[in-house]
Order: sequence, then C-alpha cells, then structure tokens
Amino acid sequence: MSIFSEGQDGRESRPEFTDEEIRLIRLWSLSDGSAGGQVSAQVAYFATPAVFGIYGLATGSLAVVGVAFVCILLLLAWGFVSTWRDQRKFGLMQSICAKVLAMQSAGEERK
Repeated sequence: MSIFSEGQDGRESRPEFTDEEIRLIRLWSLSDGSAGGQVSAQVAYFATPAVFGIYGLATGSLAVVGVAFVCILLLLAWGFVSTWRDQRKFGLMQSICAKVLAMQSAGEERK
C-alpha cells in the first residue's frame, strides 16, 4: 500500500496521513513553541520551590529547605516522565516528516 493518495490525473499527489498523524499535526500547529513560552513555563514551575528554599535558608529552617529540595526533585522527575511519554509523539512526527520528504523531487531537496 502506498503512503500517497492518487490525484485526479492518476498520479500520486500527496501523502495519506493516519487519523493519529492528523491529530498530532493539528496539535503541533496550535502549540506555543516559542522560547519565551518555554522559559516562562519553566520559571513558573521552579520559582516557587526556589523562593521557598531561599526563605528556609534565611530563617535557618532545614525543614523548609528540605521541602523545597524535595519539590524541585519531584519537578525534575515529572520532567523526565513527560519527556519519556513524548518519545511516542516524536516517532509519529518522524513518520509524518518522512512522508512529506518522500513527496519532494530530487531538485527540491537541494534548496
């Protein structure tokens, strides 16, 4: 089975994407991938335990510093789990890109 659909003239014209691939394309086209958005999200997650830890250091409370440290470790663990789950989407996006690149002629690849 070809990954391309046939056009009106009988030639293969565009790739056939699965429903899952179409959902991922729509999701990525609507997402905010800007550096500012990524940095602000990371600052929002880590600023609270960091400020909490600084407060613990200022007051000399090791319990508060410990809680802040554990919170930061939990956030890091959550980041690793999220990255692990995103690997499935990464493979799906690779298949989408392979289908799009297969459409290009040899002359278009050199641009």
